[in-house]
This record gives sequence, structure tokens and C-alpha cells, in this order.
Amino acid sequence: MRASTSRVKQLILLLIVCGTMGDSHAYEVPPVTVKVNSPKGFEVSIPDGPGISLFAFHGKLNEEMVGLSDQTWPTTVVTPRNGRWTYINRQQKLEPGDVVNYWVTVRYNGLDYHAYNQSFQVGPNDDRNQKTTINLPSRDGAKSDIIINVNRNINIYA
Repeated sequence: MRASTSRVKQLILLLIVCGTMGDSHAYEVPPVTVKVNSPKGFEVSIPDGPGISLFAFHGKLNEEMVGLSDQTWPTTVVTPRNGRWTYINRQQKLEPGDVVNYWVTVRYNGLDYHAYNQSFQVGPNDDRNQKTTINLPSRDGAKSDIIINVNRNINIYA
């Protein structure tokens, strides 16, 4: 009787140890970054990392998403650029107060991990933080503005 009690205790201890080890290796989807571009468009991204082979974004503007197939922007990104997995939307103009509701999938070591029920609300200065304005006076005194998005590289030689 004593030997079977000892075996039960060993089995319980083994299950606790294995369960704890399994939880410590669980993958978590990295924090998602949403950038508003000017004059229109936005980007949704996560940082690249070892083991990531896919990033999928599913979103909808100013409406709750009902179910996993209720979306305006379903897209899959299969290649990172500049160290990030990025969905770029160049068409949608976002205004302060707009809410982008979304969920993402990250394929890590061959398994899909999800972050559901996410949202991003556009703030009053979100697109202004993404651009630089250069005022150029012309010979006749009129001014011309050149607006440059910060995430683009432009070289000007004089």
C-alpha cells in the first residue's frame, strides 16, 4: 500500500513539473504597432523574430467585428521588410476618432497564434507625427509646401 501511495505522489509531481515546463515555452503574439500615414493609409506591424514565418491582419473600420470572417481588410504577409512584418494599406484615410478593430495571426515554428479583439483609435495628432513639412519660397514670393512621410527616405542634393 505504501509503495502505491509513493507512486501516486511521484506521478502527481511529474505532471506538475511537465505542466509548468509546457507553460513556460508558450508563444505570445508580439505587441502590434499601428501607424497612421498622411495624407491617407496606415500600417500594422510586428517585429520580426526567429521562428516567425507568417503575419496575417484582419480588420474593419469603425464597426465591431462579428465572427472571424467579418472583415474589410483580410491579408497575409509572408515576408518581413526592414525587420518587421507589415501590412500596408495605402487607400484608407483615417480621421481622428476612427477605430480600427482587428485581429492578427502569427505563425511561429509552424503553429498559428492569434491576438483577437484588438483595436486602435486614431488620435488627434497621429498623422502629424508621421510627416515633415518643408516650406519652399519661390522667386515670386509664393510658398510651396513639400510634405514628407517620416517612414520614407529622401535625399536632396544642392
